[in-house]
Amino acid sequence: MWDKVFNAKNPFWTSMGTVFDLFVMNLIWLISCIPIVTIGPATCALFYALIERVQEHGSYITYDYRRSFKRNLKQGMQLGIGFTLVIVFLLLDMYLCYHAGRGIYSFFLFFFGFLLFVVAITALYAFPILAKFERSNKEILIWAFTLSIKNFPLTITMVIAVTILMWLLHIIPALIFIAFGMSAQFIATIMATIFRPFYPKVEEEDQFVPGDMDDLDLDDIKYLL
Repeated sequence: MWDKVFNAKNPFWTSMGTVFDLFVMNLIWLISCIPIVTIGPATCALFYALIERVQEHGSYITYDYRRSFKRNLKQGMQLGIGFTLVIVFLLLDMYLCYHAGRGIYSFFLFFFGFLLFVVAITALYAFPILAKFERSNKEILIWAFTLSIKNFPLTITMVIAVTILMWLLHIIPALIFIAFGMSAQFIATIMATIFRPFYPKVEEEDQFVPGDMDDLDLDDIKYLL
C-alpha cells in the first residue's frame, strides 16, 4: 500500500511534479521579463522548454529554458519589441476611438480591434515557431499567420483558454505565480501537435530530435557530460 502511495509514478505525485515545474518556469519567465525588452526571448524559451517537456525530448526544463534563451536572445528581442510596439499602438488607437464618440470612430474601433486580434494570434504562433525552428523573422511571421488561420479552431481554443486564465488572474492576483506557466503549457501541448508534421522523420531510435543540438556550444557539452 505505502509503496503505491510514495511511488514516483503515482498520478498524485506526477501531478504535483507538473504543478511544481510550471511554478518554476512561471517564476523564471517573470524574472526574465523584468527588463521588458527580453519578453520575446523569455517567451520563446518558455515555449521551448515546455514543448520539449510535452514531447519528452528535453533534459531539465531549466536547462532547456536557459539554452533557448541564450540561442534566441537577439531574434527574440526583435520579435518581442516589434509585437509590443504594434500592440501598444493598436490599443492606444482603440482607446482614443472609444472615447472619441460614435460614427466613424466606432468603425475604426472595430477595425483596430480586428488588427489587434490578427497580431495577437500571429504572436501566439511566432514565439513557439522561433523556439523550435530556425527561420528569419519574415518567414516566422508568414508561417505564424498561415498556421493560425489553417488551424483556426485550435487558435480560437488557445485564445479562449488564455483569456479565461487572464480573467482569473485579474480576480485572483496570487495566480500570477502560475497562470502564465499554465497558459504556456496548454499552448505548448497544442503546438507540439501542430508542429509534428514539420519535423524531419527520424530513421533511427537513438537519433537526436532536429533542433535539439542546434548551436550546442562547449559549455553545453560540458553540462551534458
